[in-house]
Amino acid sequence: MLAIQRLGLRKLTLTASLAAIYTVFRAIPISSLIGISGSITAAGMIAPVLGILLEPAYGIVAVFTGTMVASLFPWNPLKFYGLDFLPGALNVALVSLAVRGRRTEATLMFLVMIGLFFINPYTSIFVGTALLSPPIPYLWMHLAALMILVSPLSKGLAVRIGSHRYANLVRPVAVLAFTGTMIEHLTGGLLFATVVGKGALKFWPVIFVAYPIERTILVVGATLICATLLSLLRPSVVEESLEVTNTVATSGVLSAAGPDEP
Repeated sequence: MLAIQRLGLRKLTLTASLAAIYTVFRAIPISSLIGISGSITAAGMIAPVLGILLEPAYGIVAVFTGTMVASLFPWNPLKFYGLDFLPGALNVALVSLAVRGRRTEATLMFLVMIGLFFINPYTSIFVGTALLSPPIPYLWMHLAALMILVSPLSKGLAVRIGSHRYANLVRPVAVLAFTGTMIEHLTGGLLFATVVGKGALKFWPVIFVAYPIERTILVVGATLICATLLSLLRPSVVEESLEVTNTVATSGVLSAAGPDEP
């Protein structure tokens, strides 16, 4: 019982600490939004750390708290009727699921968001031949992220991150940052279409040109910042955060080996 209480306290403390860090990054604007007042913030650059260190539910709580607190700054008000936390929440949730080996759930979540984008009447799948679309769909970068999520690149992420060496951290963090930021962008686009309505249709061609640059900056920044932070953390912090994953992996190995094998 005492061990369970200590584990619960550790999770709450870590969640509160990461929520505070997310608040800081959420309050840092890096570029202006298109079609609506407000800014894209640096929150996506710290999201992989939240997903790696926190289970999905705790990560969502941290993002929600950080988003609400950061909205108190005068230059960073809420723009989507209080649902501004959703893009970051799905980013962190997807990262958390993927790094814990729950790729099927992460993939289904991504597919659901793509489906919702397709059926929304105020989104665009092809933005016009003048911008090479068609044949290039608006969601080309999101589809690339989905392919990476289901590919071998997203397997064994916890093991590689657990190595605690910066050189070994870069690739898995980059995979998580890319897949996470693309579901975040997809969710943000859905909120934009829903809130702005028919007026959103005229902005998709401009967003189509701008978002690959914006997402590349976020992925590079997230990879550098998060890989550095994870390498500086005590190995026990990362190991304890991923202990459920490691336990499941170990159990699977033992089951495959059989009861009579060491």
